Amino acid sequence: MNERVERANAICISFTRRIAFGGVLAMLIVAGVTIVDIFFRVVFNSPISAMNEIVAMVFAIAIAACFPAGIAQRVHLRVNILSNYFGEKLSSWLTAIGSLLLFWMFALFTWRIGVYAMEMYLRDATTMILNIPRSPFLWAVTFLCGISAIVQYVVFAGDVFTARSKSPGIYRGITTLCLLGGLLITLVVILIFDGAVAALSTPAKASPVMTALVIFGLVWVLLFLLIPIGAVMVLLGFIGMSLLLDPSPALSVVGSEVAEFLTNGQLVVLPLFLMMGVLASAAGLSEDIYRLAQALLGNLRGGLALATIGGCAGFGAVTGSSVATATTIGRVALPEMSQRGYEVGFSAGCVAAGGTLGALVPPSSALILYAFLTEESIGQLFVAALVPAALGVLLYMLTISAYVRLVPNAAPAPGKIDTTELMSELRRGLTVIVLFAVVMGGIYIGLFTATEAASVGVIGAFLVALFRGKLRGGAFWNVMGETASITAMIYVLILGGITISFFLGITELPEFLTKKVAQMDLAPLGIITLLLVVYILLGAVMESFSIMVITVPVIAGLIVDLGFDLTWWGVIMLVVVEIGLITPPFGINVFVLKAVAGADLPLTAVFRGVMPFVGADIVKLILLVLLPSLVLWLPSTMFN
Repeated sequence: MNERVERANAICISFTRRIAFGGVLAMLIVAGVTIVDIFFRVVFNSPISAMNEIVAMVFAIAIAACFPAGIAQRVHLRVNILSNYFGEKLSSWLTAIGSLLLFWMFALFTWRIGVYAMEMYLRDATTMILNIPRSPFLWAVTFLCGISAIVQYVVFAGDVFTARSKSPGIYRGITTLCLLGGLLITLVVILIFDGAVAALSTPAKASPVMTALVIFGLVWVLLFLLIPIGAVMVLLGFIGMSLLLDPSPALSVVGSEVAEFLTNGQLVVLPLFLMMGVLASAAGLSEDIYRLAQALLGNLRGGLALATIGGCAGFGAVTGSSVATATTIGRVALPEMSQRGYEVGFSAGCVAAGGTLGALVPPSSALILYAFLTEESIGQLFVAALVPAALGVLLYMLTISAYVRLVPNAAPAPGKIDTTELMSELRRGLTVIVLFAVVMGGIYIGLFTATEAASVGVIGAFLVALFRGKLRGGAFWNVMGETASITAMIYVLILGGITISFFLGITELPEFLTKKVAQMDLAPLGIITLLLVVYILLGAVMESFSIMVITVPVIAGLIVDLGFDLTWWGVIMLVVVEIGLITPPFGINVFVLKAVAGADLPLTAVFRGVMPFVGADIVKLILLVLLPSLVLWLPSTMFN
């Protein structure tokens, strides 16, 4: 039986990779067509008719095609704060339970999107301009979600066998009972759901705010029990809506909201920027930008540390991820700095702190997610992050300059600039500079929308990787697979976020929190300070995407009612969450660097090396909070 499950799992991985390859390839082709559309619009003033409709429908299928591959590769995020306390045996059983709940989530999507597709078919619904029938695209999404549910049940079976292998004292037949029981429990839940909701709906409707607080509390309980974040948010959001609206309207909301989200042409920007980052990494642009920074700053004391910060900022401009930046630059910078005689903790601190710039320097995946959750402008958020990102780079470099003077043994004596090497690295690094300038410059002056800018970035990174021969053999497969996995992970989080957001919106919880905050008689900045402390603590133990999905639906309304700008808060929130990534005792970037460096790098040394940069981050945060114009001025000058 175990061998059959392993064989089924291997088949699922191979099969879903091919489906995902088709989906990601479709994204790449659409990005190329988008560039053709830009060319026709700018040169001939004749854009391709209804391009947004074409993009929306194709991307709905392409994104859904990524789900099965993400499931087969188990990419769904969990909160692992308490996993060490649970022990291996309990953690493995909790993981199996989480897999069953993920199966329920995808089964729910399959059912309700299918019903929604049938409604579109019966209404003969078409797109606005081209009059393309919508139902065939939604049927395709339904089919792919159905495949996702089947693959997830295979994953559940594998997790059950893993849990059984770690529980030698349990009856061996428990695995078969669990597999059959998973289907039986699913059936029982379906049969009793309406009755349970009917029994609980009266008190729930009598106190919607209390219902919201209970559901929000259950969210955290299940997250700490290792249940995947997406499944928690979707299922509890659906249960909450069922209690307040009754099951039938709640089911309709799930189907329509998820379908409308996947077919929203404005949302394709996220997978495109994700692909741009993966392609840029494959093309070797991280090494390019690091070597350029090294050539420019090598004559200064601590020049290699300064180059590490510059390299992190430059690579962040094409990848949009903190952890990816720390990992990628760390592999290049740590051996180089060690060879040149830099103190090991100081070197690691530079990389860990510099990695936080990866999420702040636009284009930022975290800011795109925030824009989805708050309906703010992606372009304005990107431009708003430019000055804070530059301020962060400046403060980090000043910190390095001060540290190497106060602790001379931390860095060797400066070298000399090699003009020949500088020009060579400048020519090679020009690719990254031009790519960033075109993407961000096009958004700023109004030449591109954010989606079009993402398409330009993807095709640019693809051509660089292609001409450098970095996509030969299995490399192109790996790029496509990584893009699909990341896309699946983030979109499941977003689907959870919009489900729980809808539920919280009908409970009036944000208004309740605003009234309670007003009764505290604290100044608005005092409330912001309390929130910042909470976010630093959350950032120390959780990843930024997870924090945003869980908290933004609750906090955004409070921020608006306090009189603050949501664009400003998006940047502030990202800055403070990234501070948490390097804050003891659980800073994620610190552990990433430890994994990259191996046994030669003590964890205490990394924390010690990163503390000066935490101080610089606190200074940056204070400046951005007290001087909102540092965030809001540049967006106000954008082309309208």
